[in-house]
Amino acid sequence: MTLVKVAHPRMNRSFDLMLNNFFDDMNLPNPRSNAKNVWRPAMNAQELEKSFELLFSLPGFEKDEITISVKKNTLTLSAKKAEIKEDEGVKYLAREIAQGSYERDIELPENVNTDKISAEYKSGFLTLSIPKTKEALPKEISVSVK
Repeated sequence: MTLVKVAHPRMNRSFDLMLNNFFDDMNLPNPRSNAKNVWRPAMNAQELEKSFELLFSLPGFEKDEITISVKKNTLTLSAKKAEIKEDEGVKYLAREIAQGSYERDIELPENVNTDKISAEYKSGFLTLSIPKTKEALPKEISVSVK
């Protein structure tokens, strides 16, 4: 017996994009991609006067399972956990808890000091503080009135 891969006609590209965005927005693995068991963690990002603050939701991970790296101006957050082996014959009624590894790339602005990034992990939340460079900080200029 020979298996032959059949090429299916491409869906409408806008529908294709909508489906990909749906999986990204819901932080779900995209079954249409080749990646297996990789989720993108939920993130809050805010700009403060002297820094950028990123908050990631990483429930169930130990801090030694989390890696943060910066290459050029791309910050990569990854959290790797061994997958839970499923028991033979178990029938789930619902499965909503993500398992496996997390990974997310964040493009950083040019005006940050990547050497001074600090991280804190507490109760399943990772907080990164990314300070701005001195050039990016607000400057006070006095104005004289004549």
